[in-house]
Amino acid sequence: MEKMRLIIHKFGFVPGKRTFHTALWREYSLNVSVKHCQKLMKKMNLVAARPLKDAYKHQATHNHECAAPANLVQQNFYIGPRKVILTDITYLYYGPNRTTAYLCVFKDAYTREILGHAFHTKMDTDLVKAAYDDMMEHHKDELKKSQVYIHSDQGSQYTSTTFAQILKDDGFLQSVSGRGNSQDNAPMESFFARMKTHILNLAALCPDYKTSEKLVNGYISSYNSEQYQYQLAGLTPKEFYIYVTEGIYPLDNYYGVKAEELRTINDLVNDRLKRRQEERDKRREAARKKSEARSMLNKSPLQIIARDQKLVRSQLKQWKDAHELSEKQISHLEELLKKIASAGDYILTLTDAQKEELKDPQNWKKHEQLSYVFEMNDLF
Repeated sequence: MEKMRLIIHKFGFVPGKRTFHTALWREYSLNVSVKHCQKLMKKMNLVAARPLKDAYKHQATHNHECAAPANLVQQNFYIGPRKVILTDITYLYYGPNRTTAYLCVFKDAYTREILGHAFHTKMDTDLVKAAYDDMMEHHKDELKKSQVYIHSDQGSQYTSTTFAQILKDDGFLQSVSGRGNSQDNAPMESFFARMKTHILNLAALCPDYKTSEKLVNGYISSYNSEQYQYQLAGLTPKEFYIYVTEGIYPLDNYYGVKAEELRTINDLVNDRLKRRQEERDKRREAARKKSEARSMLNKSPLQIIARDQKLVRSQLKQWKDAHELSEKQISHLEELLKKIASAGDYILTLTDAQKEELKDPQNWKKHEQLSYVFEMNDLF
């Protein structure tokens, strides 16, 4: 029971019976059954922290539902490490005025590790991009595989052309949940629910944004590196990733050789990452020297004239494009209205069975006469 109090002190919340079972084994080498942990919790009047209903569910705006990207994951989350990356946005509030801040997270569905996150007072595309950049900064090499899915809901931040282009440039496949179906992104929803159970009330005690950001960063670091999970073979998410990729399970003793006599598994992984970084640095240095050699060449007067012409032509083109754009946009919207009216006439010609089929937004793509929906995203 005293060890259980220490575990609560370490985690900062009251875990469930399975987490107690795993932590007692990992921290103190005590083999206590899950059922006995439940009895001890009852004896100590401990109630495990449980998720609360999210008041901000279904509040995000969406693009046109019939033009949304397809759901490629189809709830098949556990195909391998770094294969399905889930992402979503949630809220926390802090300070005496309950100021709202937003957290965007990218999570490996297989290992449950948080790969990148960002915390800000605005829920926009920049928040998602900051979290994405955080993931790529620390895990880019691990994500250089074929068929890596980035899966989200239909929030406007994720269906924006900016985010779609970023994923396309980096070679990822975008997958989007069905409209209003939280089960399509269930592991991500589960993480947010559990996180809020642990820190939502603590965040309300934070006097300012900087303190609440520090709390969130500390929690995610603890979640990745310190919180053992029963379903991950009693390991933390970071340990589990190393286990499934390197095949080394962290023990106190390996065939009579104590763990402290060996280099740590993290050292092994870091050495490999260091060698890769050194190779990249060598290539960058070689490219830099070539670039410097080219810049040392003296420019002729004709080169200067050509450069200046290019700059002026570029500015002239921008002003011409701005003038033409307004005329094109008016023409485009008038044409779009005609297409929508034509689509309405086409619907009237369909059979009842065909109309019933169109209740599934994905089936709109089968009808060329309804393709106007792909031109609607800029208006949402």
